[in-house]
Amino acid sequence: MNHKRLAWPILPTLFLFAAGSGFLLAQQPAQPQSTSPQDAVSRALRDELARSMEQLRLGDLAKPYFITYRVHESSGLAASAMCGTLLGSNDDASRARTLSVELRVGDYSFDNTNFVSFPSFSPGTLRQQFGFSQLPIDDDYLEIRRQIWLATDASYKQALEQLAGKKAALQNRTRSEDLPDLSKESVTDTTDVAPPIEMKRPDVESLVRTLSKLLGNLPTIDSSSVSLSVSNGRSLSLNSEGTRFEKSHPLLTLSAAASTHAPDGMKLGDSISLYASSLDGVPSREQLTLRMQDLAARLTVLRDAPTLDHYNGPVLFDGRAAAEIFSREFAPAFVGQRKPVSSASEMEIAFQRFSQLGGPSFAGKIGARVLPEFLNVTDNPTMIVYGKEPLFGGYKVDDEGVPARETKLVENGILKTLLTGRAPVEGVSHSTGNHRGGSVMPSNLIVGAREGLSDTELKNRFLELVKKRGLEYGILIREIGSSSGTNMEEQAAAMLAAMTGQQGAGTSVLLAYKVYPDGHEQLVRGALLSAMSAESFKEIVAVSKSATVFNTPHVPHFNFSSSFFSSFGEEMSGPASLPLVSYVVPSMLLEDVSLIKPSQETPKPPLSDPPSCAP
Repeated sequence: MNHKRLAWPILPTLFLFAAGSGFLLAQQPAQPQSTSPQDAVSRALRDELARSMEQLRLGDLAKPYFITYRVHESSGLAASAMCGTLLGSNDDASRARTLSVELRVGDYSFDNTNFVSFPSFSPGTLRQQFGFSQLPIDDDYLEIRRQIWLATDASYKQALEQLAGKKAALQNRTRSEDLPDLSKESVTDTTDVAPPIEMKRPDVESLVRTLSKLLGNLPTIDSSSVSLSVSNGRSLSLNSEGTRFEKSHPLLTLSAAASTHAPDGMKLGDSISLYASSLDGVPSREQLTLRMQDLAARLTVLRDAPTLDHYNGPVLFDGRAAAEIFSREFAPAFVGQRKPVSSASEMEIAFQRFSQLGGPSFAGKIGARVLPEFLNVTDNPTMIVYGKEPLFGGYKVDDEGVPARETKLVENGILKTLLTGRAPVEGVSHSTGNHRGGSVMPSNLIVGAREGLSDTELKNRFLELVKKRGLEYGILIREIGSSSGTNMEEQAAAMLAAMTGQQGAGTSVLLAYKVYPDGHEQLVRGALLSAMSAESFKEIVAVSKSATVFNTPHVPHFNFSSSFFSSFGEEMSGPASLPLVSYVVPSMLLEDVSLIKPSQETPKPPLSDPPSCAP
């Protein structure tokens, strides 16, 4: 630990005794009870939690007032292939068990959290700094408890240091937000365990080989890959308030990606991701083959499409594209964020800029109009299907043990509340039960319309607007891009823009069409949505009666808090998956949207065609 960073001069000396205090605790291990080895983890957590709350204290400094232990056991298998050849494969040999510790000193109104400081990121100290560590996968009560003790001791020392730094930072100024650091919630005891997905490694390898060879044999595809993963993670959590949960959400993910180039050298890529919570939800091999062929066919047609130079006017986001743009540009604003305390204003500015990478924020806008009055938005983790489509964002309790419930976010266009965890934000004093994977996120986000149009009526309304503006054509968008989010180039551009305080160049569009007054369509490529933001959605003219379900992994905001890193490490400890969010969104017509062509030069095309995968 770097004692030079401590705000109180007395703490470095006291911390010399902290290691000793931990040693004294280690000399008094409780003896295991004579029960089965299967509950060794649960007993170790319960026993060490009780002892830590009762005995863990350094001199006259604060005792922990709140501790949460979470154990995540990850197991599963994964394989990926390119052109019929395996790129990688693993199975249950990669099983892991990870502990995360959330320890707070102070009280509910003011504690060590929500304080920005930069820890040392050396590999040897990262896990200890942020309260997560590996546990043995054997059900050895004494060794598991010893590791829990070590992690708790390290977290307690770190919490004392954070509290000291936070108090020092506020000595000469007041808090910008006079809010409690932790809300008080009801105690719950929940079991939400689903049967694991059972697949054999040879079957997984055979499937990815077959599908990847199919993609690789198509002459217009430069490169492609197919991957399949099965995650059978299981989590157990206990906190000092008495809340407990045990849950598992098995998930099978099949992903395929392919890329090609246009005659002028422009790179084009697309991907698909399919999800299932059991083998019953997995498409047949014949259906998967059709999906691979469809992926390649879209790229093949796109290669020869003309480019779009510039456009201002009505845009119809159809089906999947509406859900994609809503999930990227509007939905992140529902997440309530706290402004951190820091001893250095530069850190607070950096936090604000990095947090913008996750999207805008509706903080301070409760009661304001954010959508047209004919639209409502709800977040409902209790739903498992919409019509016949499965939803993957549901759960019984979130990762803080708060029960799942429907939250009405927007009513008649007016923002009613924000999504939060147990860290209150302005206007929201209690958790909405949306803390998952280390951050607050939506679950199943449903957009409802009071005055939806049929698909034909919506397209006619679109063409009426085009004619009214005197335009030669309008733009219809059917797909924004990869189901896994923005590509690496867009992420890098967004990060650079956020760090420099500038806006990014735009969001790339995969499938865009010029629609002429007589209704015929012409595919175009290389378009970028420019200056699209959450404010743009206030100008939605009309939406469809029907809605599209779009499932996508949630990539959390960058967060300096220890709780983020401990939960993130918990998720990434083995063959796990980022939490999924399901969006149910109607097609949307906006009257004034700008599209531009990419500003960067395209690379020269390859000099020859790619070799075939065929023997």
